[in-house]
Amino acid sequence: GSETVLPELLDRDHHSIELQDAKNPVLGHKNPNYVGNDFSMGEERLVCVTGPNSGGKTAFCKTVTQIQLLAQIGCYVPARAAKLIVADRIFYQAPEISHLDDGEGRFGTELKRTRDIFLAASSNSLVVLDEMAEGTTFEEKMQSSIDVLDGFYRKGNSTILITHNHQLVDVFVNRRVATPKQVEFADDMPTFKLIDGISRVS
Repeated sequence: GSETVLPELLDRDHHSIELQDAKNPVLGHKNPNYVGNDFSMGEERLVCVTGPNSGGKTAFCKTVTQIQLLAQIGCYVPARAAKLIVADRIFYQAPEISHLDDGEGRFGTELKRTRDIFLAASSNSLVVLDEMAEGTTFEEKMQSSIDVLDGFYRKGNSTILITHNHQLVDVFVNRRVATPKQVEFADDMPTFKLIDGISRVS
């Protein structure tokens, strides 16, 4: 149900990816109506994706990571064009509720997982963080998230952040180190297109 292409693998010092009309390999399978999106991370090291629930943020970021993985094992991918660097590691951190027997809350559990990803990542890694620092005060969430994203940015890997925290995105956009993207809505319904900008509604 989708056009496919054999990706072009590039040789550069740090990870990058460029996709045209990319569709999710799972959700778009035998679904010609699935909405494709363009996406690129070249010199950009941090992309922040905002927008209301059910707008397609998570599905899109899974599209990027799944296409990256498919390309690296030699597969055609659902896109009109795809160019990318082979990533030494692909990380996707999804929200996780803490277990009752682990002696920790959600904040501590997620912070440890983020730390493990940070220590293992390099400039050739692709990292997706689906929300950050949940389960604490707004002030602590802001400061810890800023510190974590600063660390990833200095490492030089490709980091995609999915977040409802538009104030956090403002910090990095004002520093001119983040590219803001948002999922588009029309008449209160998602179009499933990724567009420029910061969404301030959830």
